[in-house]
Amino acid sequence: MRPAPRRLPVSGPVVSVLMLAWEHGAFIAQAIESVLAQDFEEGFELLIGEDASGDDTLAISETYQARYPELIQVLPAASNSGMHANFRRLWHAARGDYIAFCEGDDYWSDTAKLSKQTRFLEQNPDCTMCGTFTRKIAQGTSGEWEFAGEVRPRVLQAKYSFSDLIGGYHFHFSSVMIRSAVVEFPDWFETVYCVDRPLYLLAAAKGSAGLLPEFTSVYRLHSGGSWSPNSMASKARHSTDLFLKMRDNFPPRYRTRFEASLGAILWSYMAEDLAAGRRSSARQIFWQSLRFTPLRQVAANLPNRVKVALRLYMPLIGSPRQESE
Repeated sequence: MRPAPRRLPVSGPVVSVLMLAWEHGAFIAQAIESVLAQDFEEGFELLIGEDASGDDTLAISETYQARYPELIQVLPAASNSGMHANFRRLWHAARGDYIAFCEGDDYWSDTAKLSKQTRFLEQNPDCTMCGTFTRKIAQGTSGEWEFAGEVRPRVLQAKYSFSDLIGGYHFHFSSVMIRSAVVEFPDWFETVYCVDRPLYLLAAAKGSAGLLPEFTSVYRLHSGGSWSPNSMASKARHSTDLFLKMRDNFPPRYRTRFEASLGAILWSYMAEDLAAGRRSSARQIFWQSLRFTPLRQVAANLPNRVKVALRLYMPLIGSPRQESE
């Protein structure tokens, strides 16, 4: 049984938990419960940004707010404002020294998550953020939610630099805690498709990103998600816009790093399209990837790139065929 949440200390919350919520009626109760289950003596608040959903997301959120008014504040939008405006409302309303995140369709799996991360950041003042491992789940043919992979750094180390974070998606949003005082939002932040990746870099520009090598959260893949249902072509457009804006707005010494990372990301999208038989889309992303991949990397892996190019274009030689788009 979940322990009864504690009241906030008179001085206010140590941690503010931000929950972006839109059309999450089927999931948000589990998300809220997972936050309320935190065993955290120092005190936290849960801010729910409800972005004018058409389902019962707001009603469920307000039910929890009525039950735990000392811990939960729902910030409803009069009309759908989008992810960035919703995030901005929550960030500016947060009172905690640390900020954690749990979107309304994800949940936390470790009741000591907040305690572990605040302790880590207090013991490592050079770190401006801390992330953990995340499990992914997806709905199987039987309707049950099944394990679908993990989000974790490919290379495990205690701390990561700004440059390290450029090269990979090390932490899922639901796993991260950030020092609230270190982030200043530039104008371009609200013009890109996502919040998490640029937020990590804004924090890492002021210090290191620490890792707690434990699973503390769960990322739910579903058709109503904001990213996973997108086509590879759409992901390629969004990622290109994001990385070029980060390239142009962070220090110039990281320019090549941003471009190389974008090239690798586009290559992964191309490979997924090619594996699914979507050759028209894959061909376009193939050339986009090469545009941003350093020549030395192209040369080092030239045989494989030629092999992929043949797979992309050889089916066009001979009788016409219908391609999957």
